[in-house]
Amino acid sequence: MPAQRDGRLTFARYAFAPNELGYCGGPEDRELLEYAVADEADDGMNRLITRFEAAFPNLKFIAEASGIGDPFDARVVEAYWIGNDLLRSIDPRDFHEYLSVDVGRRIPKRLRKYIVDQVPAGARPHHSFHVFDVSRRTGWLKERIDILDQCRISWGVVERVDGDQISVLYQPVILHEGKLALGAETSRPARRTAEGLGYLGDLQQGDAVSLHWGWICDRLSPQAVAELSAETAHHIKIANRMI
Repeated sequence: MPAQRDGRLTFARYAFAPNELGYCGGPEDRELLEYAVADEADDGMNRLITRFEAAFPNLKFIAEASGIGDPFDARVVEAYWIGNDLLRSIDPRDFHEYLSVDVGRRIPKRLRKYIVDQVPAGARPHHSFHVFDVSRRTGWLKERIDILDQCRISWGVVERVDGDQISVLYQPVILHEGKLALGAETSRPARRTAEGLGYLGDLQQGDAVSLHWGWICDRLSPQAVAELSAETAHHIKIANRMI
């Protein structure tokens, strides 16, 4: 993620696809995309982001635990969606309390221990933890591995660009002997425009990109790929403890 980009604009890039599908946030997916395309943020974005009932509390927690006053700070947004040093500096006791109190009151009591007990194993407030443990335990993601794969942030390499027809080579999440794992590299179609709007018109073969629900969120630097792949592997390992 470019250091100079406003964190709210990065949030829009990653949150647009599930918002468009109606899975999270308010009914303003078009606004999110328009902000991302314009590449200009204003206070109107704050209202849109606070409507994401899972993501926004995590941003608030990461910011507070890191001594950062702004939950929309670029480093905080990057930590949640991709990963960075902020996650690894958070005191596990603070994360345990956050999960026990703030998240615990939003999930059934019988499931709380399965979420909270992952903290001693190294769980961090990354989107992959939310997908592989919180959502998989508490919602419809537990029923279909292909949907679980769509919901997490994945990464891959653009292998073909034909107008708006994009194919990306990536590793899907699969079930292997009853456990979550990354499968063999495979091609998948991906979108970079919706209703004629997009912000990655100059994609090229070989670009490393991130994906969310089939939407190409952003280009990724080698460091970002390393962070995202490491957080994903880390939280797959943690989730498999209780599968």
